[in-house]
Amino acid sequence: MKKSYKKTASDTFINSGAQFFLIPLSFISMPILTKNLSTQEYGLWGLIFTTCSLTLPLTSLGLGAAMSRFLPAEKNKEIIQEVFYSVLFIRMSVCFMIALTVFLFASPIATLFFDGNIQIVQLTAAFILLTTLHPIYKRLLRIWRKIKFLSILSIIDGYGKVILYAVLLLTGHGLVSIVLVALSFQVVIVGALILYVKPQIGFKWPNFSLLRGYLKFGLPLLPASMSYWVVNLTDRYIISYFLGSTSVGIYSAAYALGNIPHMFSGLINFILMIAISKLYDEGKIEEVKTHLSYALKYFLALTIPLLFGAVVFSEQVLYVLSTPEIATKGRFVTPIVALSHLFLGVYSLLTYILVVTKKIKMIAIAWIFSLPLNLGLNIIIVPHMGIVGAAITTLIAYFLAMCMISYFALKEFTINANWVFIFKAIIASTIMSYVIWHLTPHGAVHTLLIVIGSVFVYGIVLISLQGFTRNEYRFFKGLLIKAFR
Repeated sequence: MKKSYKKTASDTFINSGAQFFLIPLSFISMPILTKNLSTQEYGLWGLIFTTCSLTLPLTSLGLGAAMSRFLPAEKNKEIIQEVFYSVLFIRMSVCFMIALTVFLFASPIATLFFDGNIQIVQLTAAFILLTTLHPIYKRLLRIWRKIKFLSILSIIDGYGKVILYAVLLLTGHGLVSIVLVALSFQVVIVGALILYVKPQIGFKWPNFSLLRGYLKFGLPLLPASMSYWVVNLTDRYIISYFLGSTSVGIYSAAYALGNIPHMFSGLINFILMIAISKLYDEGKIEEVKTHLSYALKYFLALTIPLLFGAVVFSEQVLYVLSTPEIATKGRFVTPIVALSHLFLGVYSLLTYILVVTKKIKMIAIAWIFSLPLNLGLNIIIVPHMGIVGAAITTLIAYFLAMCMISYFALKEFTINANWVFIFKAIIASTIMSYVIWHLTPHGAVHTLLIVIGSVFVYGIVLISLQGFTRNEYRFFKGLLIKAFR
């Protein structure tokens, strides 16, 4: 197998190991939070990070994508230094203005969406600053392929915060205390990133001479990026406005479980854009196609069984992880969200074709149609269908975006969708679901055993159906041996 595949697969494998190690956090943090906070407080907790996420596209200006597109092949340290600090200063300037606006208008924002809790909105303003600073440094380290360091840092970040949340909540502290801890821990993580990067890149005040070219590439991506986040997150605000923060808490918990395919997408795509940008610039189009084909296959291999499992098992899992109220009212949200993020994962992969070929305006066109449709449907449907309606509108928006991007991207070049493998994965998932359907969980331990057993059933059936080739087995065996040496 070519060296480029091995490097990409090796980096993805290391990151995947860290991410799979972090998977239990979803099953640990949710009960810690939902069982020790009221549903209303859990809704406010979710709105904090929803607000921070919504500011990311506003502060990004498409510059992160431009860095991933052009810096992987750059060897000149001075150019890297100039680009990085230009991006850092311009994004932090925009971010500061947004955070200041949120802080100054904390009272009306709190009245509209945060049940009048001004303190939480003010703390959210501080989160916004760190939420912008954090990914700029992480993107540079991804470009440098410092995957082991990023993986270790992610594990420390994830488990460190959850341990502190548990200690605080179990000793009688409330929402404000865990928000302050989360904020403090984020400061520590950002500090670690700065200390790691500075010796390698130094510091200089940028002259912004290269910024124009990066903005020229990145700004056309801004409408698409903003539209994606608006579709992904504004449903919480609409739910809060019409139904209150308690409904946001139920929706957030059910959404978090259905959101796992999005994590799989991030896992598969973690280093993909950086890898294929370099290959495309070197004229290795067939290798680009192969990278994308394998990425699609492994994303679907992980996501298809989760979708089937969400249909037959989401209520039981939510009951164990959260509260009876969340499980009963959120059970239909989880499978709809899971299917939505399957569509979104395919969309994300195909957008890379348009990014490397510099046809990025097509991405914005897809969201010109999807965004208004989503917002309009949310306003119409949520008051009548509640949180299930919000999940359905997200599904429609992501499906439309996927279809439009597929049309534009596959006109540039095609990739192997591997329909035979998809059919085999569906058969394996159906058998897995049948097994789950006939088992009745009793408590957390039994539910966990059923989940683990279902994974084994799916894997055994898929292997029996020859879902993977001998070359793939040999390749991943080599990665495992290398990882444990």
